[in-house]
Amino acid sequence: MSDNTLEDVSVVVPTARSELTTPETVPEEAELLVRRDDGLNVARNAGVEHATNDWIVIADDDIEFPTETVRRVLREGDRTTLAGLADFPPARWVIGRLMIFHRSLWERVGGFDERRHHGGDTDFAIRVERAGGTVWRLDRDTVPHYDEDTGEGMTTTEHLEWTWYLTRRHPVQFGPVAVRLLTRKLGGVVPGR
Repeated sequence: MSDNTLEDVSVVVPTARSELTTPETVPEEAELLVRRDDGLNVARNAGVEHATNDWIVIADDDIEFPTETVRRVLREGDRTTLAGLADFPPARWVIGRLMIFHRSLWERVGGFDERRHHGGDTDFAIRVERAGGTVWRLDRDTVPHYDEDTGEGMTTTEHLEWTWYLTRRHPVQFGPVAVRLLTRKLGGVVPGR
């Protein structure tokens, strides 16, 4: 891909909002798909399915599009690379606010799990690793985000459901993370001790 153009890139912006920041900042040479499907991961998958390009960028609706970061990933990555903004510790994967990958990688792992709203990005990243892909964690500060960036946007119930979902699907990969998350939520008390 050329270093100077994003003509081979489709940017998918899943949203339920009426006012969006991201589309205004996407370079005009990139294809832009704003998806308002019922469910975040449904919208992500539908965007990839309808994209005319094979290089895909999934972007939240409230960021400033990081053109230079995307160009760098496309220059340095390959078809087995999933690049995204670093997840909140202790999770070691990426968050869906920005994800960059080739369509063939998405096809290889079966897309995003549409049964869940939360956790689809982490599940996708774990499945990429299990399929032999590489997950690149980009600094969250490289992408201006217009909503509060705390990592605490879920209720306790949603957080527990998310943790249980990922632990059930990926016990070896996510189980140790779940223990650290729950220990932190319980104020440092380790269950069973």
